[in-house]
Amino acid sequence: MRTRTAIAVAVCLLLGAAMQPFALESGCEPSDPAFWAGIHGIPLDQDECAAIVGGDVRMSLNPDRTKLIVNVIDNEYEARLGRIPPKQVLELDVHNRIVNTTNAPFMPATRDGRELAAAVSTTTKPSPFPEGYWTITAIKPRDDKYGPYFISTNAIGRVEVYENDGAGGQIPIGIFKDLGYALHANTNPFNVSKSYGCLVLRQDDVATLARILEADKQENPKAVQKILVPPSRARMRD
Repeated sequence: MRTRTAIAVAVCLLLGAAMQPFALESGCEPSDPAFWAGIHGIPLDQDECAAIVGGDVRMSLNPDRTKLIVNVIDNEYEARLGRIPPKQVLELDVHNRIVNTTNAPFMPATRDGRELAAAVSTTTKPSPFPEGYWTITAIKPRDDKYGPYFISTNAIGRVEVYENDGAGGQIPIGIFKDLGYALHANTNPFNVSKSYGCLVLRQDDVATLARILEADKQENPKAVQKILVPPSRARMRD
């Protein structure tokens, strides 16, 4: 009985592997690469590894939000799975000091937020960069105060939203999900600069990081570049 079960499982796995290309051609969702990663003896290709653990550049923020650790991973199966050390590790100074204001722009992440922003004049009270495991979505040169590069992410936070009452006052109208969290520099001195929730680096450091991310994308356009943002030290104490 056990032998028959094992044979049946093996046949199902082989059929699944054979059907994977057809799923891609027909527009169906292929199976999650993480499923195959758990099956001994089935190696993953470069793109599948990137989908599970991120691309060749993996970043993490320390709980104090003062250091950004950048691991540049060798483009190889063993390295991608963490079985050999990174070929380069950088530790960049960063901060997440927030401007104390209720006049920050509102960048709604949901339909109800967009409908609200379209109907009335709204602003927000900024919140820190949200904790989570986020993806880098764009690396763009900038020649303004946020330059020389602006590194966007798909992070979604929650902010207090205010409506302008038309007489110079503001009315709080709730908490909504918000977009726009990025990594960038600031023309103000690093030790006094602030942001609306973004992570701020020195100009030279953000240029170095942008070059690393761009080189990774040139090597493998499908690489998924990730940043891990743990709970802040202050939140951990609460």
